Amino acid sequence: MAKPRLLFFFNGLPEYEALFTIACRLQARGRVTPVCFSPSEVLRREPRLRPLVAASGLDLTVRPSRWLKLFPKSWLRRGDCAITMVDPTMDNSSTRPRSLAMLDLDLPTIFVQHGVMQGKLNLATDPRGIDYRSRLLLTFEDLIIPEILSPETRARTVPVGFIKPLLFAPRPPKGALFQGARTILFCHSFRWAGRYGEEDVARFYDLVARFAAAHPSDRIIIRSHRGKVRALYEHHDRALADVGNVVFSHAYKGPLRGMSITDVLGLADMCVSTASTAVLDSVYMNRPTAIYENDQPVFRNLPNIDGMDALETFFAAPERADIAGVQAHYGDVAANIEKACDAIEATMAAL
Repeated sequence: MAKPRLLFFFNGLPEYEALFTIACRLQARGRVTPVCFSPSEVLRREPRLRPLVAASGLDLTVRPSRWLKLFPKSWLRRGDCAITMVDPTMDNSSTRPRSLAMLDLDLPTIFVQHGVMQGKLNLATDPRGIDYRSRLLLTFEDLIIPEILSPETRARTVPVGFIKPLLFAPRPPKGALFQGARTILFCHSFRWAGRYGEEDVARFYDLVARFAAAHPSDRIIIRSHRGKVRALYEHHDRALADVGNVVFSHAYKGPLRGMSITDVLGLADMCVSTASTAVLDSVYMNRPTAIYENDQPVFRNLPNIDGMDALETFFAAPERADIAGVQAHYGDVAANIEKACDAIEATMAAL
C-alpha cells in the first residue's frame, strides 16, 4: 500500500524554520512521504539552505517562485494533503491562489502555528467562533483564548509545543560593527496594524535612545520583524542612525544585512522584545530575555520592561530572567517535533 503524500511548500525562510525538520523526521519515520517544493530565490538568498537540503535526502522540487505560483493545481495533485502555516480560508498573501486551489480541489490541509502571537488564533481582539478548514491544527500551547475557535475547530487542535529548531549556527556579520562591552538586542513587531500606534512606537524608540546615551560603551542592536523597514517607524530609525553605539539589523542594508534573528542573537548577550516569537528564539538560544510592555497573556514569568528603571534592572542582572520556566512551558523542541509527527501521521492515516 502506497504511503500517503504530504505536500510542503517552503515559500521562504519562515517555512524552512517551521516545517523543514518536520519533513525530515516524517521521512525518517517512514509512514508519510514528504513531497517538497522550494522557490529557487529562497535558496539563493540563504545559501546555507542548500547543504542542509542536500544532506536531508528530501525529494525537493526547486523552481522559480513564479512557476510554483502558476497552475497551482498541477503541483497540488502530487500530494494527498498539504501542510501550511495559514489555513487556506484565511490566506491573503501572494500564495492565495494556491490556497484557493486547495479549497477547489478539496485537498486536506494541516495547519501549523508559526507565531507565538498569531491573528485568528490567540489575539484578544480576534473575533470568536472562527472555523478552520484544516483537518489538524498544531499549536505551541493550549489555546490561550479557546472561544476564538469554534468548538469543531478546537476538537481538531493538538498542542505540541515550540517546534522551531536552530537550522544552522549563527554566522558573523558582513560589515564592521561597534564593539561594545556588552550587547543588548531590542526586537519589535510594530508592523501589526491595530496592535501598535505611533505613540507606542515613539515610546519604545525614546527608551532605546535614552538607554544608548546612558551606556555609550555597550552595543545596542535594533531589529524589526524580519528586519523589514516600514513607514510607521522608519523616521525613528533615521533619528538613531548616527548614534555611535546603535546598530540596526535590516534585511537588505547595513552591516547586519541578510542575517536571520538567530544570527543576530548570536551577537547578543541579552534581548528585550515585544511579545512575539523573537522571545522564544532568544530563550531557546539561552539568552536572558525580557518583554517590552507586555500586552499579551504570555511570558508572564519574564521581566516586563515598562520604563528606564525596569530596563536598567534587567541589564544589571539579566541572569534573573526565568528563561528556564519558558523553556519548560513550551517544551523540548526535538520532542515536540516528534509529537507533531505523531499527530500528522495519525491524520494522514485517516484520510
